[in-house]
Amino acid sequence: MLKRQVACGLLLLMGPCLALAKEFPVQARFFLGSTGVDPQNVNQTIEPLGLKKMETHNQIGLEVTYPIVNFLEVGLRYSKKFASSDEKDTDLMTDYSAKVDQDAVLLLARVPIVKTDIFRADVFAGFGGTNTTFKLTTAGQNGELKKSAAEGWFSTPYTAAGASVGLGYNKIYFFAEGGVETNKVDGFERSGSINGSLSTVDLSGSYFMIGLMIDGIPGSFK
Repeated sequence: MLKRQVACGLLLLMGPCLALAKEFPVQARFFLGSTGVDPQNVNQTIEPLGLKKMETHNQIGLEVTYPIVNFLEVGLRYSKKFASSDEKDTDLMTDYSAKVDQDAVLLLARVPIVKTDIFRADVFAGFGGTNTTFKLTTAGQNGELKKSAAEGWFSTPYTAAGASVGLGYNKIYFFAEGGVETNKVDGFERSGSINGSLSTVDLSGSYFMIGLMIDGIPGSFK
C-alpha cells in the first residue's frame, strides 16, 4: 500500500511537466553516507551479549529528479541502508554479530536556492517507505526480525529533510548533503530465538552524505 501511494504521488507531480514538454533536464545523484543512530532497544539487547554498541547506519544509493517549475524539482531516491555490530573482543572461533539490512525509497521535492555554472545549493523534504531485516547471531540468541510488504511494496513509513551544496562545472558536480531522517521500524515477523523485548529498531537520526551529481541530462518521453 505504501509503495503504491509513493508511485501515485510521483505521477501526480510529474503530470504538469509531462503535459508541457516531451524533453526535460534530469538530475542524477550517486551517493554514500552515514546516519548517527541510537537504537536503544537494540543496544540493550546486544551489548550484554558481548557485541559493540550500534551507533551508525550507512547507506549507498541513487536519486533522480527533474524540474516541474524553476523553483521546484521532484523525483525518487533509492537507498540501500546497512548497519552492523561485531564482537567487543574478537574471537577467531566465533562469528557473532548483529546486522540491519534495509531498502528505502523516498519521494522527494527539492527547492534550488543557488544555481550557477559552478555552484549549487538546495533544500529538500521527502516521504517514502522501507523494508527491513535485522539478524542477530550470538551464543545465546540466534534469529531474525523482518518487516517487509508483499510483492516489493514498502512496509514502514520513512521521511527525510535537509540541504545540499555542490561544486563543479559542465553538468558534473561533487556534492555534500546533511539532514535528518525519521526511520523507526516495529511490528516485525520473528524467527529464531531473539529476545522478545526487542520489538523496535529505531534508525532515526542526523545524516551526512557525499556523492556525484550530474545535472542537466536530457530526459524525454514518447
